[in-house]
Amino acid sequence: MLAAAVEVAEAAIPQERMKPVIKLEADEAPTAGFMLRPKLQRWESEKYTRWVKTQPCCGCGNPADDPHHIINSGLGLGGIGTKTHDLFVIPLCRRCHDELHRDVSAWERQHGSQVKLLVQFLNRALGIGAIFTA
Repeated sequence: MLAAAVEVAEAAIPQERMKPVIKLEADEAPTAGFMLRPKLQRWESEKYTRWVKTQPCCGCGNPADDPHHIINSGLGLGGIGTKTHDLFVIPLCRRCHDELHRDVSAWERQHGSQVKLLVQFLNRALGIGAIFTA
């Protein structure tokens, strides 16, 4: 259902109107990478999270209201009182976002794993050029 809605939406947007949202670069030798226990820095991008809110909800396909930061993944993303990086977000409408926070397991049984939805969403963002290398 969501894939069909995305395909229809993408077909309506001329390729020349799709503009990159964020540009990424890689550091081959970051200083923190040489530390035994580096303090991880949270990556934030208001521009990216604003764009995420313009995409269809990963739960129901309706227009999204929120960029949902992945939680309870078992992968050590975020923590108590902290959010994971802004790159690890999926678009959700208010209803789906509230339902997910109310009961993560039930929401994932109905809509799929947040991590799987994230990988699919990132693949699409990279594929349409919303994220690209600088």
